[in-house]
Amino acid sequence: MIKNLRLICLVILVLISGATTASAENTNLFGRPKSITFKGENQNWLVVHLMYLVGTEIEYETKIRYKGNNEQLKNRPSLFYTFIDKEEKLGVGGVFSLKESNVFKIERRVCDGCQYLDKKKKITLIIDDWEDYEERVVLYRQ
Repeated sequence: MIKNLRLICLVILVLISGATTASAENTNLFGRPKSITFKGENQNWLVVHLMYLVGTEIEYETKIRYKGNNEQLKNRPSLFYTFIDKEEKLGVGGVFSLKESNVFKIERRVCDGCQYLDKKKKITLIIDDWEDYEERVVLYRQ
């Protein structure tokens, strides 16, 4: 009886430890990384986009920093951003302004309708104002 109990405990321990050390990344039970980071930069923008897989939900946080010196752009009431992959929208986007700060940060939140991008090597951020400004930043998986 004690031998069987020890064997069962050993099997459970091996299963649990095997699932958590499947790769160098911290993965879930299905071998997918629990978090991923994309970073990109051009002459005007520095962008960091993080995604988290929490159970079956996808969470994200994004930091967009303007490095340029275009005063007209800084004074626009709103700019729009969206992430794409080969011109396909990825479900993350919104509106922000540079009036108060050169840094726009989205705190970690649940993303309804987003794809978890653990299979992507790069994505693109488009920043525009719906009229005459558009700039793209390529972000690479870290």
